[in-house]
Amino acid sequence: MGGHLSHTFGYPLIKAKVDSKYNGNRSDIATSSERMIVATMRIERYYSSVREELSSLSDDSLTLLDRQDYVGFFKSCGPNYIRSIRRAQEITAIFEFRTTSAEKASEFAASLQIQKEPIKNLKISRGIDFKKNNKSSEATKSLVISIVGYGLGLGTEGASTLVANNLDEYQEVMKFAFRSFTRNENSRNIGMVYGMELVPWVDNISFQIASKIMDEEVIIPLPRSMIPKVYVTAASATTPEPVWANTEIQRPKFQCKSTLFHKDMYGYCCEGNQLWNTEEQEYSEEAQNISISDRICRPARSLDKSIVKNNMSNNAEFVTHLDSLIRFKLNTLFTLEKCIGTVRSFPSKVDYHLLKHQDTVQQADILEREFTVKEMKLALDPLNNFSMLKALGEELDEFVDMYYQPCIAALFGMNIGSNPDVEPQYFLAYGWLSHSACMKVTCLADNMRWDRTNGGCTSSLIMGNTATIYGNTDTYCTKDNSNEQGDIGVEKCKYDQQELINLQNSHNNCFACGVNPAFILKQYCMPQITDEIADQITIDTVNNLETICDWHDNPGNIWNPSDIVTKRDCDGTDV
Repeated sequence: MGGHLSHTFGYPLIKAKVDSKYNGNRSDIATSSERMIVATMRIERYYSSVREELSSLSDDSLTLLDRQDYVGFFKSCGPNYIRSIRRAQEITAIFEFRTTSAEKASEFAASLQIQKEPIKNLKISRGIDFKKNNKSSEATKSLVISIVGYGLGLGTEGASTLVANNLDEYQEVMKFAFRSFTRNENSRNIGMVYGMELVPWVDNISFQIASKIMDEEVIIPLPRSMIPKVYVTAASATTPEPVWANTEIQRPKFQCKSTLFHKDMYGYCCEGNQLWNTEEQEYSEEAQNISISDRICRPARSLDKSIVKNNMSNNAEFVTHLDSLIRFKLNTLFTLEKCIGTVRSFPSKVDYHLLKHQDTVQQADILEREFTVKEMKLALDPLNNFSMLKALGEELDEFVDMYYQPCIAALFGMNIGSNPDVEPQYFLAYGWLSHSACMKVTCLADNMRWDRTNGGCTSSLIMGNTATIYGNTDTYCTKDNSNEQGDIGVEKCKYDQQELINLQNSHNNCFACGVNPAFILKQYCMPQITDEIADQITIDTVNNLETICDWHDNPGNIWNPSDIVTKRDCDGTDV
């Protein structure tokens, strides 16, 4: 079924009907008296394309580009635009009937095919009289017709035509659908969108002119891989080939291909005015046959326009992804806050009721286990004091300070030189892959926090006991400049490392039996309670989980972040 119908709009409905009839057990189909026939008529339109010679950018977007606010433009308009779309119209009919004989089912299906053929010529044929056909009477009496249409463009006229109570009315439906597909005055703009052509903005001529990327002369130092290197002047058969070294003995054994070029300290060759003084941070020449060099070759070249466009396109995609990543973290934070508030309002008498899965029925059927209200309370608010919410807020603050801001600064050259202003040319000169501040790719995944021990990112506290354990060092933490402690000259972390370690240990005690806050937040929030109560084994497991949570043992549910926490296993024993 999936191979023939998976590409159609009606496939989810067809699959849901099959799954509901056979409860996911396809082996029952052969022995069941329930039969199903699916008829689909579909037309795919030739794509509609934007006429770029007539389409212009809005005044607001032109203003952003004129100011060279590329990040503002890409955040508002995205890195790509839709140049063309493809539409399709479809009508699907599902015939459900009962018959105990496979022969009768085949005959009934063949009769439907006879009824369907005249549609090609827009003629109505009554075909076989099913009421007089005894072999098909059982199928006819139990027949149920479900019809769904996609992209018909009905408006207010003809909507009732999609209702069919018998096969003759079904023929009228198919006739109307065929006319709607082919004879509508605005048919090229009617239909469900099933395909889009996305094109980077940098390939749009209007964008290129407005952004001035083809006019800008971007000059950057030549990559080391493109600078010529020295070669050995001579080596005899008995003398091994020398290895380059910036010494009085080794340097004379090497030379540049051009006699006018100078050798730098690493064995690269360039003109004298392209030697860079690393101490004074400026170009300065030195003698050509110097014994030991303290200069490096740093020739500058005008960047090819194709590379400029490629850098801008890649940076646009990356900046948009970064923006969506921050929005995801904020959305997780707000969803957690609302979910905790809701679940805390549930009375204790519903603690062992099962939660309703928020996704599709098909996914709910394959979940390994179901979750109770009390498990959600323990997962999302383990210490009964919004500690998980507070921890995620601190993680977001540190993520922005240690990864997001340095990366954006690197993209615009704000951390280069003595002027902290934004340099738009830097956004065109270098792709994000060339910046070490942006190349911590683990930070681009969901549910990650800043790694205070090694830099980069690691799994967040919301991942439960699968999250990376806080280490004993906090070398890469975000710093607190307020100096509220009064320790002059001592730079401290904004969030205390030991408190984070104790908090994680306390949380993991509540997650010891495999409760994952991120999973529960995604699959069960906002929480809806069912009338089904968990079995006794699940109730015992939840009660045991509650007893090993630290807040359960503390009078008044008070948790002291400075206390050393003893980690416990799922059975309550100390680890």
